[in-house]
Amino acid sequence: MAKMKKPIDPRDFTAIPRIKDFINALPENVRVCSEHGEPVYISESDLSLNPGAGPPFGKADFIACCEPALKKVVTAVGYVSDLN
Repeated sequence: MAKMKKPIDPRDFTAIPRIKDFINALPENVRVCSEHGEPVYISESDLSLNPGAGPPFGKADFIACCEPALKKVVTAVGYVSDLN
């Protein structure tokens, strides 16, 4: 099954640890897809070996098994969903 992605704006990278904690604290019926049983999570990529003062990655996305699961978590986190 292809995964759904929603990019996280680089300006929000410093909030990712708090967002991950928030997602983990959400009720299971919000953070885990009721149809597929897979959790929604954040994935960082484009890792940098020398990030300097910035984050050690260049890209971050919300990842989910399907659009409804992704939309539910993104909405809960407070992001404006633009998945269409």
